[in-house]
Amino acid sequence: MTIDLYTFPVDKQNNFIHHEQSVSGQQWVKECIALAQEINSYSERNWLLYQDDFYQFSVNFFALLLADKNIVLSQSEQTERLQQAAKFADISIGDRVIAESAESAGGDIGIGESDVDESNLANNYHKNYLKNNQSQPLAHFSRDKDFLAQDSTAVALNINANTTITLFTSGSSGDAKAIKKCWYQLANEVVCLEQLFPDENSCVLSTVTHKHIYGLLFKLIWPVFTDKQIICETIEYPEQIELYSQNFANLLLISSPSYLARTAQQFSAQAMTNIQRVFCSGGALSANIADEIFGKYQQAITEVYGSTETGGIAWRQQSGNVQWQLFPQHQVSLAKDDTLVLKSNFLAKDDCYKTDDRVELNGRFFNLLGRVDRIIKLHEKRLSLDEMEKQLTSLENVNACHCFVLDNLGSKTALVTVIELKNNYLLPSDLIQRKQLISTYKKVLLSVFEPSLLPRKWRFVAQLPFNSQGKLVKTELVDLFKSSNMVNEEVLMSSGINE
Repeated sequence: MTIDLYTFPVDKQNNFIHHEQSVSGQQWVKECIALAQEINSYSERNWLLYQDDFYQFSVNFFALLLADKNIVLSQSEQTERLQQAAKFADISIGDRVIAESAESAGGDIGIGESDVDESNLANNYHKNYLKNNQSQPLAHFSRDKDFLAQDSTAVALNINANTTITLFTSGSSGDAKAIKKCWYQLANEVVCLEQLFPDENSCVLSTVTHKHIYGLLFKLIWPVFTDKQIICETIEYPEQIELYSQNFANLLLISSPSYLARTAQQFSAQAMTNIQRVFCSGGALSANIADEIFGKYQQAITEVYGSTETGGIAWRQQSGNVQWQLFPQHQVSLAKDDTLVLKSNFLAKDDCYKTDDRVELNGRFFNLLGRVDRIIKLHEKRLSLDEMEKQLTSLENVNACHCFVLDNLGSKTALVTVIELKNNYLLPSDLIQRKQLISTYKKVLLSVFEPSLLPRKWRFVAQLPFNSQGKLVKTELVDLFKSSNMVNEEVLMSSGINE
């Protein structure tokens, strides 16, 4: 099929499943158009959108596009992430009021009413942070109850190819960086996805958020322009998939490696029969999990490799070929350090992009050999170890630190950190002091990082182990986490400090 991603699909035939209710595509279109007309009366050009509810996010997102407004999407609801995104915006829309003063917002900046009971530690830190970090308010859009929308269903509604969507991702310098993409770049990727994976009358079911590029493309933009049904709920439990599989016979499951690893044994044969295809992105899916799912259900997982900067680069199904196959539109070469250099119509016109991934290239297929920087994937989210270390070393009692991923920690892989305290600060001598110190550092990190990205294990030393060449000795760092040095670890874990 031919897709025109520059003309808003006013004749939509699909529907949205929202809070167990079916909303027709026509109703959704009317809501988008009405909101776009109201937004169009505002002169502000750059709009920060943060919305937890997927259905309302979808209306806001396309209304902004129709009103020819540039969109800024925050990485998360963490205070500093929202404030960073606010620097690129003139006004906000959604369920977060961004960067008001503590006096006017009661100190709850970036925190909606639904978040009050979720994390006392995070909320208390937000309040204390904001009392000491006053900022100018960012204007916030609110619906005008008296605004009368015009009936414009007969008018051709176009999306400007050069309207931008700004996303944020961890940069190799240690600071999160803004990635600005034009609508035509996302449009080109959707056309490619439909060419590679065409299907009809399917229903999208997702375990990933719509706030990052993978979910944005696979759960929203692609389905909207190809009349797929969309289940708005973000799936957390296998039981939810079982329930939806009883009512929909042609599901596309948009998922992640960690979710599939947790749930591979919990799907029924009937549920997997009704799932036409499983997409997986955000990290590497282990061969064992891919083989297990294929062996049990005859379901070949379609993995997609790419990044916020590049969009999708390649795909594979490990049951057929462990090598990655390039998307048809892409041309690649190798840099001197064997990293992949991409030229693609998913990038800005005439641009090419040098990735941080070393590869072994074989025609239009390749094997990944590892990253050359310090960006890692943790729970399908990108994390800059440099940025985390930068936050910790900004504290007055920290001289240096090193964060790294430790394998074989019990039965899991975990992010850990070793902190070198300054000379005038004593190492924690007992469990209470250590607990207090970790709690203090976690409060700082929670202003930037989501709770799931924080280190699981902490060690405090008078000096980091460097060799005569001035390089950290990794074996000595790892030794700090061996069982003989893990005094009272069980007590700390049970208290929630390392979880």
